[in-house]
This record gives sequence, structure tokens and C-alpha cells, in this order.
Amino acid sequence: MALIICGALILGACSNASTTGHSSSGNTNGVFSNRILVGALNSQSGPLPADFAPIVDGVKAYFNMVNAQGGVNGRKIDLPSNLNLDDASSPSQDVDQARALVDQYNVFAVVGVATPSFSGASYLAQHNVPTFGYPIQTQWTDGPSLFGSTGSFVGFNSPQPEAAFLATQAHAKVAAVLAYNIDQSSQACQGIISSIKQFGLTVGYQDLSIPAPAGDLSSDVTHIRDSGATFIASCMDIAGNIKLAQQLQQAGINGLTQYWLNGYDQSYLDSYQSLMQGTYFLIGHVPFEAPKYFPGKYPGMEQYLAQMEKYYPGAANNEVALNGWISAAQFVTGLRSIGRDVTRSRLVNAINKETDFTANGIMPAVNWVKGGHSNVAGPLCDAFVQVQGSSFVPVYGTAGTVFTCFNYPYPNVTTPTTIALQPGIIGPG
Repeated sequence: MALIICGALILGACSNASTTGHSSSGNTNGVFSNRILVGALNSQSGPLPADFAPIVDGVKAYFNMVNAQGGVNGRKIDLPSNLNLDDASSPSQDVDQARALVDQYNVFAVVGVATPSFSGASYLAQHNVPTFGYPIQTQWTDGPSLFGSTGSFVGFNSPQPEAAFLATQAHAKVAAVLAYNIDQSSQACQGIISSIKQFGLTVGYQDLSIPAPAGDLSSDVTHIRDSGATFIASCMDIAGNIKLAQQLQQAGINGLTQYWLNGYDQSYLDSYQSLMQGTYFLIGHVPFEAPKYFPGKYPGMEQYLAQMEKYYPGAANNEVALNGWISAAQFVTGLRSIGRDVTRSRLVNAINKETDFTANGIMPAVNWVKGGHSNVAGPLCDAFVQVQGSSFVPVYGTAGTVFTCFNYPYPNVTTPTTIALQPGIIGPG
């Protein structure tokens, strides 16, 4: 789920990428003397388009900025509107559209993938097409040419220390967990359940089979009340989360600590302030609000906000759009490193040698050599924000930064414990 699932997706991984069976044909497709042609693939229609379509706003904002500065090594980046293809949230259509970008439109790369079912991943990997986007499926590990914005691993079922950390900070003993009957949603909440249980909390109620979009949740609300839960984790989209909050309020159930994997967006808070009060969100990047609290300390986020306001006013505080910006930045960083001799294989090889990509300090470093395409355990560093009044406010954090780091995998302890800030993280310090 977009979500950051979510989120934003900041979890460990479970498998190694395949490095065999790739085609070198079309190595220079889409490369012209003065431009490089790219396409995008995302869900602009279907049950949850708002969770995926904004990725192209971030991609285009970054490309517009780069093109206004003269492009990359003398070439502009060209993403025409007719090559921003819609898979309609359909797995089969996702494959068809991936094929169309490669075989019909002859794009050099695909920049701006965001979909609930990335079924076209295997085809793009087999043809060694540099591909960049929102990593919320295990298909991102299908090959070394697939570059998720925060790394290509998604380990939804892995225990998540962040959820347990929030629950223990709230002194919760019993939790309730809700998710859609969509793999990304239900698997993300399975990870939360594992985490909560590992640290000795009780899951008093769980429902991981809610149809999307959410309808009547009154039965779930009754079960939550009867379970005695004081901590709720939701892996639904923002519409489902708002409906849950409304029905909890209508039932007179107050004082719960809520943790949503989706809904970190100022436009939602402006509309549903009373329903979102106190809710926590976990994000894998510098919060949009960080420049307000730490002016001048997060230049990458300040640049993102300024460019989004310039090209897409009102769309800046959207995590999917930010993933598009990060994806475009990774693509351009790779292009800059290989000069004028642009081929797919040279670009893929160059990116896979990077060890500290942060999109100008927006997120903890991705090491494509050590952990970008393989299951390498290591610390997890994320940021927490909480709704306080009309704002999302960064909370917790380590050593004067917005990030909180945890060991992964966990040591054998009964309480989720933070660790020192990891290398590659920019902070006010």
C-alpha cells in the first residue's frame, strides 16, 4: 500500500536478486543527441489511484529542475505525458504497459513506477531496463536494473521494531491491528503483529481481510472495544483510516494510541484534524516539516519543497510524489556519473557501485553494493511524526536529528531499544 506502506517501506528483505537471463538488446534505445526518452508506469485508476499516481509529479518536478539547468551532460530528460502509462491497478495490464514502454515506445528507462502489483518487474528486469520507483513489492528484487527509491527490498512479514517501540512508549499492553485483504496491506500488518508479539504485547484483535476500499467498520470497532486494546495499528489507506477514526469516535472510544501507515499528508490533516489528533506516522525520510523546525539543516528537503511548489503547487507534502523525486534523483545521479556514453548497462553498473545515495540528505543512505539488491541485515533508521493540533511534528529522534535508529535483526531483548545514529544521516547536530 502506498502507504508508506508503506511508507513507506523501510523494512528488511528476504531474497537475493537474480543476475542472469538479461537481454542486452535495446541498450541505447531512447538515447538521442539532445535528449533521453523515458516512460513511467503507475496506477492512475482502479481502487486506490490517489496512493500511486502522484509519483509522476515528483519525477517531473525533478526533471524540470534539471532540464532548466541544461539537462544532464548536454541532454534533456524527456518524459512525455503520453508515456506516463496507467496500469489501472491490474496485474495483467501492468505487464502489458511495461512491454509497451520497452517494445512500442522504445524508452531508455522507466522512472516513476508506483502500483499495487508490479507484475511487469520481471519483463523490465529481463531486458535490463533501468527502472526506478516506489518499492512496495518483493518484485523489486527481480534484477539488478530495478532500483526502489529507498532500496529494492520489501520484507513485509519481518518484525518491525518501530511499531513495538511506539506501543511500549504508549505503555500499551493490548493492541488491535487492521489491514486490507491486499497483499501489501495484510503483509505489512503481519510484520507489525510479529513485532508486537516478540516484545510481549498481546494482539487482542486483528482483521487483515477488510475489503478495499473500506466500508462499514462498526464490527471491527466493537471487537476493538471488547478486546481492551489501547494501541491500534492500521495498514489501510487514508480513507479507511479516517473511517475507522470516525467510527471509533461515534462509539465513544477515546484515548487510544493510533499508528497509521498511510495518511501523512497535510491536505488530509487540514480536512480531518479532529479525527487525526495524536496519531503517529513512521516515515523513511526527512519529514516535510523539518525545515520549519531546523531551518537550513536539511537542504535536500528544502529544495524538494521549493521545486514542487514551483511546478506542482499543493502537491509537495505527498510521500508518493517524494518517492518520485528520489527516483528521478537516483536516475540523474547515475547518468551524471557515466558521461555522454549513455547505455542501459553502463547506467545500471554505475548505480550498483554507489554506496551512499541519500537524494541530497533526504533519507538514510542506500548502499547498492552492500544491501541494495541483497538481504543484508543492518540498522533501520526512520523518522516519527505525530499530529499535534494542525501540524505533523517530528518526535523522538536521536542526537538532535529527526531520525531514530534500531538494530535489525533484533537483539534478544524484551524492549525495543534505539541505537546510535548511523553514518550517512544528515542532522542538525
